[in-house]
Amino acid sequence: MVKDQSDFGKFAAPDLVVRVVDQRDPTMNVHTVQTKGKTTTTADVSYFTDGTPATNVMSGREAVSKSFWDGDALMIRTETKNSKNEDTEIVDRWVLSSDGQVLTTTSHIETTEGTADLKLVCRKEEVNK
Repeated sequence: MVKDQSDFGKFAAPDLVVRVVDQRDPTMNVHTVQTKGKTTTTADVSYFTDGTPATNVMSGREAVSKSFWDGDALMIRTETKNSKNEDTEIVDRWVLSSDGQVLTTTSHIETTEGTADLKLVCRKEEVNK
């Protein structure tokens, strides 16, 4: 995560976000590790970039996502419930820089309590194989 380019709006920013993306159209698997203070969480989700619905578990709740390409941007629309069991919709827009080194994800979250907009900027790091 490039912390000074990311914006978590009204939410506290994590100390660290590492995202590993394995894309083999139409399947995209995403492994995320996030650390805030002494707490580290992980999430593993899968999407289908051809619009086929994908069901994942996010924060302990079922989430159904539909993904599709909008030009060079991958759009991911997710419907789930929040901690109060209220409907929540998340619309993510993933854009990879032309050199393939920076992934910018903007998220628009809508709940019955209001909306929030977030931006996560990640820089590619080489993995030793």
